[in-house]
Amino acid sequence: MSRISIRFAVLLSLLLLVAGPGMAMHLGPPSDNNGDGSGDPTWRAGCTCHSSSPSSSTLVKLSGAPHAYETGQSYTMTLTLEHASNPGGGFFLSTEGMGSLSWTEDQVIRPEKDSGEDASATTTSSGITQSDYTSPAEWTFSWTAPETDEGDVAFWIVGNMVNDDGAPNSDDNWNSLSFVVNSPSQTSATTDQSTRVISSGDHSLFDQGVDEEALEIEHQHAISEVVMDTGVTWFFITLTALLIGAVVQKEILERKYDTGPAHLDSQLAYPEGLRRGILTVGFALLGLYWMSGGSAAYLWSTAFFCSAWTGYGVYRTALAARTPPTVKDMM
Repeated sequence: MSRISIRFAVLLSLLLLVAGPGMAMHLGPPSDNNGDGSGDPTWRAGCTCHSSSPSSSTLVKLSGAPHAYETGQSYTMTLTLEHASNPGGGFFLSTEGMGSLSWTEDQVIRPEKDSGEDASATTTSSGITQSDYTSPAEWTFSWTAPETDEGDVAFWIVGNMVNDDGAPNSDDNWNSLSFVVNSPSQTSATTDQSTRVISSGDHSLFDQGVDEEALEIEHQHAISEVVMDTGVTWFFITLTALLIGAVVQKEILERKYDTGPAHLDSQLAYPEGLRRGILTVGFALLGLYWMSGGSAAYLWSTAFFCSAWTGYGVYRTALAARTPPTVKDMM
């Protein structure tokens, strides 16, 4: 081999070694901290090999994320990246091993490079990245929640929009997005199964279309919250007012027409009054326990109402025992 050929081969090898890391990023970012010294993984530290800090010029948007998950339930999500000038890029998404992620073969997605899994796999319990440079930058995948209640699940997303010159530089712009999906043990898990659209970045930089479906979901969610917080409360307040009004009216009419409760023999009145008295004290103590423990208002208010109702029963029992017997009662 001639000396010129040897020099050309060495030069070409050096060029490939230099360009290799930059081109490798097209196949997915590494899982380590990009050498930034923070000790954080890429999905937390960001794409610091491109630039040291995030940029709001990249819009990171995820749709389909639930407010709270059901165990074993699968949720379809779409991740979208947008930038005013850079045409495409890649991403890194991690749930810190909570649940599993899957996608179809036509999606440009792979398990994170350092997971040890095959790049052609379509499911993983690790993080996911792009399997190649993607333009437009949009990926659809499914997240399957844990089979048991593992607590809240944190989602970490880093999106990087690049100028597609094959090397990391200051023209590349990355941004991050993180949020929490509540566990089934949270109150909202049993009542709120709607999904949401979450984003990070400057929306004013883009000509964004209005997602009517997402807006309607948020609107219906707000209405349901108002109904649950105020509608049900006012229903029971009204019902209680009607019951109290009926009792007061009955007491007034009995006194006006001298038609009190029928006579009750003391052998029956004492046990009945004792049972109702025990219930009165029991409901009152239960209400105090719930109130001191910070329980929902509908719990302790219901207990106090039941205590007042059984207390009224004690009063009616005592009134019946004091009512003189009629001839029919003595027969």
